[in-house]
Amino acid sequence: MKHSIHYKQCLLILCLLVFSKGVFAQVDTKDWVYEYSNGKKYAVHIAQPGNTLWGIHTTYNVPVDDIVAANPGIEKGVKEGYRYLIPLGGADMKVVSGTIVREHIVEKGETAFSIAKKYNCSVDDLLKYNPGIDKGLKVGQVLKVIIAPTNENIPPKQADKPAVSTPAVTFTDTVLVYEVKPSETLYTISKRFMVPVNDLQKFNNLKSTNIKAGDIIRVPLKKENVKPVPVREVQPKEEIRKVDQDLIFKSKSKYNIAVLLPFGLNDKSANIALKNLATEFYMGVELAADSLEKLGFDATIKVIDIPLDSIGIMKILNTAEMKGMDLIFGPLVPQSADIVGRWCGQQKIRMVCPSACNSSLLKNNPYIYASVTTDMTQQEILAKYTIDNYKTAQIILINPGNSKDQELFDAYRKRFIELSKKNGNVKLIEAKLSDFTTFIRKSGESVVVFPSRDKGSVLSFINALHKAVGKSSNADVTVFGLKEWGGFDDIAGYYKTKYKITWASSSDLNYSLPETQVLLRLYRSKYRADMNKAGAHGFDVVYYFTKTLLMKEDVSNEVINAFDLKSVETGGGYENQSCFILKHEDYELIRVGVFYE
Repeated sequence: MKHSIHYKQCLLILCLLVFSKGVFAQVDTKDWVYEYSNGKKYAVHIAQPGNTLWGIHTTYNVPVDDIVAANPGIEKGVKEGYRYLIPLGGADMKVVSGTIVREHIVEKGETAFSIAKKYNCSVDDLLKYNPGIDKGLKVGQVLKVIIAPTNENIPPKQADKPAVSTPAVTFTDTVLVYEVKPSETLYTISKRFMVPVNDLQKFNNLKSTNIKAGDIIRVPLKKENVKPVPVREVQPKEEIRKVDQDLIFKSKSKYNIAVLLPFGLNDKSANIALKNLATEFYMGVELAADSLEKLGFDATIKVIDIPLDSIGIMKILNTAEMKGMDLIFGPLVPQSADIVGRWCGQQKIRMVCPSACNSSLLKNNPYIYASVTTDMTQQEILAKYTIDNYKTAQIILINPGNSKDQELFDAYRKRFIELSKKNGNVKLIEAKLSDFTTFIRKSGESVVVFPSRDKGSVLSFINALHKAVGKSSNADVTVFGLKEWGGFDDIAGYYKTKYKITWASSSDLNYSLPETQVLLRLYRSKYRADMNKAGAHGFDVVYYFTKTLLMKEDVSNEVINAFDLKSVETGGGYENQSCFILKHEDYELIRVGVFYE
């Protein structure tokens, strides 16, 4: 097996950053799609369950008569799944009638190339419909993106009817008595019935937005005086999905593999920590190559210094050498992985993401393998672990109260509620950081879950917990946190052991295990140094995926990982659905086991 390193000079980073403000104060316009037709601009509204004509009118602040005129028949009832065109006035750009436009809010790290790829358009189109951006963009600009309409992003429009006189529509007040379903929030209910959250709070005398399954919410609605006609479409039978012949890879006597790592060899400003991470990962790659060669596997492995800018990346990818690869281990940076992953999808080359990647990369791209379990999946697995092992405990889930951690809170909560129904309705108490101590049992077992990455909040939580438990000598408390807590040196070992602080992690370097000791000896023999997590991860990723995808053989034990790849959706990529549960005992962090979603 040949190992070679191919160096490319890094180029300047091209960044096109734009930002757009909402058009109406009542709704967030970042997900809006527009259609241009006959010199007019329309917002495309996809009807959801509970939507009404009055709700659409108040949401978009467009007169009812104008909406009815543009959508004949809507006055007889808004049909779920249909799209309706909401007139917003004259068109602000010239395009062919029927053109679909999204006003994109660019996030940090995005480039013109990544935006174009995301919406399947070209950079030239961006320049054409956004004059002046070739001279640079400023935060706050609105970037218009022409997107190709598909059944996924633009559902079918309600069938047009002959335009006759616009019917007069009047409304009467009505109140819907609604029972909150599991995993629903006041926000999701407001979106469904198109009633602002503030209105729901005032109407129900709610002091906060906290609600739970089983609560009764009164929803103020406006009812059309034309009786809606319920229409249920007959769905066509789902066709048996044919096997994609492009995903059948024949065995070869010799393979070509690329490993793309950000060494930054020709970039004096390159991030030192990232360069070190790439070097340590590469050392593990070398060990994997040696082990595979001993098994008789024949391949040429190209280790390439990949730049961080999109232009530099594409120059490397668009070469005959790269197009001839059988497997690519992608960059360590998510933004770079996005570019490489979409290119691999076009070229039908399998790619492994060795670090966390954006979940959108897996959508409609069956050539991508995400080796690292997402933080949300880890929380779902932790919820399952809680249900299986702490059914009789008082289980308290604390809302971190910040937007960064909300997705983790929601992931744990939703999965817990789903599993609770199948396991005797295990009770979950939702609390705040300010009041969680009131729910801790004075005598008996309690589990307190606090999914927060914020160091200050975590330290405040630990202090409040210890103060409360100190008053109850018979209280038995176990804390579930996040792997990030391992880097919080302010949490004393005493607290970690006393409260058996537990978390889920996609990896675990345990030097006491036999497979770890074997690799450690090889590492020391080759490099005269001790192996760290990056090196062990590099070995695991390259060894496992090369052996399973190219050699078509099973791998019994990984060193630092536990791989269980599953397709995220039909026609999509594969995501690792397993992780470790780690727990503090006797001042040590031990591996409880490997758990799967």
